[in-house]
Amino acid sequence: MSVWTITTAERSDPRAVEAVRAILMEYHDELIAEIGQTTLTAELATLPAPYLPPDGALLLARDGCGRPAGCVGIKGLSDTACEIKRLYVVAGQRGSGLGRALVRAAMDQARGMGYREMLLIAVLHTTAAAQRIYRELGFEVTPRFRDTPLGHDPAGFLFMRRSL
Repeated sequence: MSVWTITTAERSDPRAVEAVRAILMEYHDELIAEIGQTTLTAELATLPAPYLPPDGALLLARDGCGRPAGCVGIKGLSDTACEIKRLYVVAGQRGSGLGRALVRAAMDQARGMGYREMLLIAVLHTTAAAQRIYRELGFEVTPRFRDTPLGHDPAGFLFMRRSL
């Protein structure tokens, strides 16, 4: 059984923010290869924004040796709803259960922030493992709740939601 430590990456901890940035650079490269333009490009320069408290959070997972292993963000949409974004697990940790642990940690964090609903957008053809985790944790397909990133065709995305 793998053991991870999942903490928030705060602006006051530049090493944690840089660890998340490094993980998301890997994710960014995969997204660019799959869908072309992505809003992640701009986010990388401003991390930990747009996931700053009080409306958001950025979670970093480290493995038992302290190495960055994955991350996930929470971004407020309204007083009662948030979006889970940027779930990513590094290649050496995939299949270990870390993705599920990160989603659960994000749900717990969002509940603690007062959110009652969590929404997400997944790229349909490249996120099968993540979609499986979301479904297993009770997320259901929902109509589009916001515009797709950079005007991409909404048919290429899966919109999901779950009560918290």
